[in-house]
Amino acid sequence: MANVSLDRIGQVKGTGAVDALFLKLGIAELLSAFDRTCVFKGKVKERNIKGGKSAAFPVSGLAEAAYHVPGTPILGATNSPGDRNEQIINLDGLMIADQVIYDLEEMMNYYDVRQDITHQLGQALAREWDKRAARVLYAAAKTTTEPLAKAGNAGRIGSAQTLSAGYAAATPNAKGDELAAKIGAIKVAMKKKNVPTEDLVCVVPPEEYDYLLDSTRAINTDFNGDGSNGSFASGRVLRVKGIPIIESNHVTQAAYTNGTYDKNTAYQQDLSKCRGLIFHRDAIGVLTLRSPSLQVTPQGGDFNIMYQASLMVARMAIGMGVLRAECAGVIEVP
Repeated sequence: MANVSLDRIGQVKGTGAVDALFLKLGIAELLSAFDRTCVFKGKVKERNIKGGKSAAFPVSGLAEAAYHVPGTPILGATNSPGDRNEQIINLDGLMIADQVIYDLEEMMNYYDVRQDITHQLGQALAREWDKRAARVLYAAAKTTTEPLAKAGNAGRIGSAQTLSAGYAAATPNAKGDELAAKIGAIKVAMKKKNVPTEDLVCVVPPEEYDYLLDSTRAINTDFNGDGSNGSFASGRVLRVKGIPIIESNHVTQAAYTNGTYDKNTAYQQDLSKCRGLIFHRDAIGVLTLRSPSLQVTPQGGDFNIMYQASLMVARMAIGMGVLRAECAGVIEVP
């Protein structure tokens, strides 16, 4: 029997791929980028300002006590001169994330692209917020300059712990144990500086979080009783040495160089060796002149008429700087 001559209705001009003309189905379920939680926001000191280009935070020292010498007048010499300083945080330039959509193409699209774009623009600002906060916390932890002069006020500098030379080649179990030990060492160092350790937070990269899950101490029932500190099965570890553990992709970063509109030198850090940040909320400060917000050009407005397109802009005006370096600690590889 002879083969039938098929009319391949999916071909273009009778040649080529047999399915070229078939309908491409559009599914309105967006495969957008996965969100990452803004980890550091809400865990550091934040202040809204209504105007100005910077804010000064006063730094005061401890007062001293001394015996009174009988028969001598008390004239304030015990604590004179005083020991004071200030930390200044500057407001950076306006940070934006923007995108323009051609109106006709938006009408032709089969799903609501505008909602996804505005969401992603907001996420862009959130990621930048987190990355800057991590760099400033690192700067605080690496601060070695005392803010005050008197001996009684010494020690108001950051804390740093370096992992062993064998850390890179160690087993996940050994890495987790060493990380737990370094977290504990920083907590002890902060206690000696009178930092309120009940409010500390530890943020680590995903790899280090996983190593803590493998630690013999972090979730082991011999050390944690009923297992309420998390479990290997759930993939969660809640606390180490009483400090909440959170993971973030922004703890380890490449070296950053300030641009024209970066007004705080603390941003210029190299976090390529950073494997953990431990901090109290008073370690750094965040000034906000303009909170994250969205602008969309109106239909029928000048921009829309001229370009037949809609402009969407997410924006914020903030500044970050070190406040109390003794409230920050860092764990690094050699």
